[in-house]
Amino acid sequence: MPVTVITGDGFEGYGAGAPYDRVIATVGVREIPFAWIEQTSPGGVIVIPWETHFSNQDAVARRTVSDDGTSASRHFAHPVEFTKLRSQRLPFAGLAIGLRVPQCTHSVAPKREGARPVWFYGLDDTSWACAFFRDGRPETTVYQSGPRRLWDEVEAAHVWWEGVGRPGHERFGLTVTEHQPPPELSHQADGLGTTDVTWTVTSDR
Repeated sequence: MPVTVITGDGFEGYGAGAPYDRVIATVGVREIPFAWIEQTSPGGVIVIPWETHFSNQDAVARRTVSDDGTSASRHFAHPVEFTKLRSQRLPFAGLAIGLRVPQCTHSVAPKREGARPVWFYGLDDTSWACAFFRDGRPETTVYQSGPRRLWDEVEAAHVWWEGVGRPGHERFGLTVTEHQPPPELSHQADGLGTTDVTWTVTSDR
């Protein structure tokens, strides 16, 4: 079977060869280009390693394009990492927190003298938070500033995740539609091909 290799910006897809029945991304994304949906046939499948800004816990997003070609949705397929022994797998909290606390990333600093700071940063404003975890101490010292209380949001997201039974990736659904910016920002978004993402979590029953 002949193979055509195109050199260009993968974010824009390759419209000249569209429509496609299958689109497979071999690079992780935090934002799904709408061009990929536009260039996929209705009922076609897009397979993407997708993650939130909060962590590097990717999950394979297997999206099926709607009949009208305006959106793509389905549940996540599986995490993207080498498979661990079942008894050694960690709870999949990072994806859930990232979905509930958008535009937030975090980093864990090296432990020094028994203390490990964890930093949280807002990606679209000046919000930040820092939680200090110390060996042998159940309490945590938290500092936060800015228009958002990021630690409060992260803590609330974790409480929610625990309260709904620690759902794994397979219980989360993702729908991608073309981004609709506010009228006053429409001129800035022309041609960007960005998308809006909505998500759901299903019952474990």
